[in-house]
Amino acid sequence: MKKNLKMTLLFCGLASFAFAQREYNPPTAVREAFQKEYPKSTPSHWTRSSAGWSVEFDDKDFDNGESTARFDSRGRHLETQIPYDEGDVPKEVKDHMKQHYPDADNYEYTRIDRPGEKPLYKAKFRHKKAYSTTYVDDRGEQRDYH
Repeated sequence: MKKNLKMTLLFCGLASFAFAQREYNPPTAVREAFQKEYPKSTPSHWTRSSAGWSVEFDDKDFDNGESTARFDSRGRHLETQIPYDEGDVPKEVKDHMKQHYPDADNYEYTRIDRPGEKPLYKAKFRHKKAYSTTYVDDRGEQRDYH
C-alpha cells in the first residue's frame, strides 16, 4: 500500500511539474520569432497572458540592456519595452513632463518600440500623492497607448 501511495504521489508531482512548465514554454513560432528578432540574446523568463507571450532578456542585439519583448501567440512581434534612466530620455519628453506636470516627481521611464512605428515613452510618476502614467513620443507629444 505504501509503495502504491509513493508511486501515486511521485506521478502526481511529476505531472504537475510538467504541466506548470507548459506555462513558460511558448509555442515554436514564438520562440523562433524571438530568435529571429534577437539572435544574440537569450530569453531569461517567459510569461503567458491572454494577449500572447512576454519574454525578459538582456538585449545584446541592440545593446538596450534589460528588456521585455511581447509576441502574439502566432509569433508576431508586438513590442519591446526598455527601462530608461532619466538622463537617456529625449529632452522633448522631459520638457513635456515638466510643462504638463510641474509638481510631479519619482519619474520612471520606459521606451516602447513597436515594429514599423516611432518609439513611444511611457512615463510613470507621482503627481498629487498618486501615481500616474502617460505616454509621450520623441517629439514631446502626448499619445494614446493601446
